[in-house]
Order: sequence, then C-alpha cells, then structure tokens
Amino acid sequence: MEQLARLKLLVTIIDRPKGDTAAKICAGLGVQFHLGLLGRGTASSEVLDVLGLGETDKAVILTLVPEPLIPAVKGDLVRMLRLRHPGKGILFTLPLSGINRRSAGCLSRPVEQEGGNVVETKEKSCDYELIVASVEAGTTDMVMEYARAAGATGGTILHARRAGVHEAERFYGITLQKEREILAILAPRAGKAAIMEAIAQNVPLEGEQGGVVFSLPVDGIEGLTLD
Repeated sequence: MEQLARLKLLVTIIDRPKGDTAAKICAGLGVQFHLGLLGRGTASSEVLDVLGLGETDKAVILTLVPEPLIPAVKGDLVRMLRLRHPGKGILFTLPLSGINRRSAGCLSRPVEQEGGNVVETKEKSCDYELIVASVEAGTTDMVMEYARAAGATGGTILHARRAGVHEAERFYGITLQKEREILAILAPRAGKAAIMEAIAQNVPLEGEQGGVVFSLPVDGIEGLTLD
C-alpha cells in the first residue's frame, strides 16, 4: 500500500484583511484545505511589538498541510505576510493524532522513498504549547487578565456556540450554553501549568456556566519573537 505523508494542522493568526491572502498563498502551493475563523486579539499594548496580536479583529486560518510541504508553506507565509516584522501575526503547527483515510488520501501525497527507506521531514522541537479555554461568552477579557497575571502575554478570542441536539443540555454535569467563547493562548511549555491553574481557579469549570481548559503541543512556530 502506498504510504502517505503525515498531515499537520497549520494555524495562521493575522489581521482579518489578510485572511484571504494567507489562504491563497497556501493554495498556490497545492494545499487544498482551509477553514477561516473570526477572532479578536487580546495582547496589551506593551507586547504588541513582540507578539503581533493586538486588540484588533483577527483572521484565524486552519490549514491541513502534508508534512513535506510544511517548510515551503511556512516560508512563503512568513515572507509574503512579513511575519518576521513585529505586529504582523504568528503561525504555528500542531500534530494530528488521527484522520480518516479518505481525507488523508485527498489532502496528502505519497512520501518520497530513497533506497527503500521512507524519507520523512521533522520540525524543530518547539517549547510552546497552545492553551485553549472554553468559557461563558463575555468573560474572556476577565479570564485573560487572570492568565496575564500568571505569565501569559496575549491570546486570541474565538466566538463559538453549542453544537448538538437541543435535548442534550447536560454533559458530565455541565449545562451546555449556546453562546461560548474560546480563548487560545500560546505559552512557553515551562509556564503552561501556572496559566492553566490561574484560569481553573478563577473560572467556573462546573455547573451551569461551566467551561473547560486544556492544552495542545505546538511543534513549530513563526512570528513570535520574545528574545
């Protein structure tokens, strides 16, 4: 059976007018899947020059990219969106733990082989993680303040809503609200626990207004310059 290259989720967060540009750059390299989300940056003015996520409307572009194409896609996005310049935005990749075979066949491509061995590309290790908090709509600014006090420098807010049948109003004791907000924070791995603990201690995680906070490993990042 032909072996397909692994896929990764590429997340690009930029000013909203640049969203279509980011998708077109990816499409020009043969990447077929894009999903656009609307968000709002939360970084304070003191960190705009290093983070690129100010109090402005953001486009969050989710793209499934075959691993061998990651360097080329990231290179073009960084260059054409000027992500090495302060305040232009960030991008990062997340590993997938699974995907259905049909989608993989459409989105991926055969890996190159040399001497009978599969040639695989690997991202440099990254010391950041993505913290995701689902909270009651209208409370994300407060939640972000708790996260900042624990060391977070900024994040992105996404608006969400309840998904599922209307009869299923409770899940593990939590009443699912129609309107939710998702706060996504890129944080150094060493500081992740403190930020998550600050959110968990100050945001209800049970009852009618309950939320959830979890983290995901990030294995490649561009546009974040904290040195």
